[in-house]
Amino acid sequence: MLLAALFWMAPAVSWGHSEEAGVAVQTYTPIVVDGTLTEWARRLERSDWSARLKVQGGNVLEWMRAVPMYLNTLTARVEAGSVSGPADFSAVVYALWDPTYLYLAAAVEDDELMTEHEGEDIWQDDTLEFWFDCRHDAVTHTLFQDDEYQIGVSPAGPQRNTPVGWVWRNPKTEVVRQALEVASALTPGGYLVEARVPWAVLQGCRPAIGGMIGFNISAVDKDADQLWTHLTWSGKLHSDPSQFGHLYFMDAPVDLFPSDVFEGTPAPVPWEDSSGGIDAP
Repeated sequence: MLLAALFWMAPAVSWGHSEEAGVAVQTYTPIVVDGTLTEWARRLERSDWSARLKVQGGNVLEWMRAVPMYLNTLTARVEAGSVSGPADFSAVVYALWDPTYLYLAAAVEDDELMTEHEGEDIWQDDTLEFWFDCRHDAVTHTLFQDDEYQIGVSPAGPQRNTPVGWVWRNPKTEVVRQALEVASALTPGGYLVEARVPWAVLQGCRPAIGGMIGFNISAVDKDADQLWTHLTWSGKLHSDPSQFGHLYFMDAPVDLFPSDVFEGTPAPVPWEDSSGGIDAP
């Protein structure tokens, strides 16, 4: 129903973009890029102390206020390589926005993490790539115009102890690369990665409630025994702007208001007081 409403609001388009659509929900509190995703949790009632404690302990994905975009063998195209199953390689991507930043995050399942490269060569490792067509005009079938960007983020891992980001092909990549912030954290079955980039450095991107940009995601999996596997969210070729999907910008519904999980004193856990009664939060 949510996506149907967004399609109703969106202007008609005549170019050949994919029908794939994602949603970026507006946040009214800034997101700290630290790899934990704690600020991505939706508001939880103070009475729901069990959930609040789980979020504070890092178990945030069940209570995300962002709308998921799934990349696996059922929802995305295996553009190159092979995937044996979700635990081998799959991802869930999230987006939030405010007037200053676009925020991106992903929870990636990957049974073998490779992080050998630096700089512009990170595409040869496990990497998430985000593709933007800010004016959503798909001027050409090959990148890049001045409003089209390829941004890659790769987590810290066994061979590289820091997460890294890079920007390719756009005529003004350096200013975007310098402004890009990236963080990551390892999980039992893969990793979390989090990033933000200011709108001011993205030529042609003007976010507004009900607006949209051209958008694509390609997830790269590198294992020691094979070359790269590419999962592509929209279209057959991840780098073709005419095959990008859409990323819609929407306001936060009531149940997706900014998180107050970490504001003020955390909700107490019920305990017995000295009289033997229960002190409920």
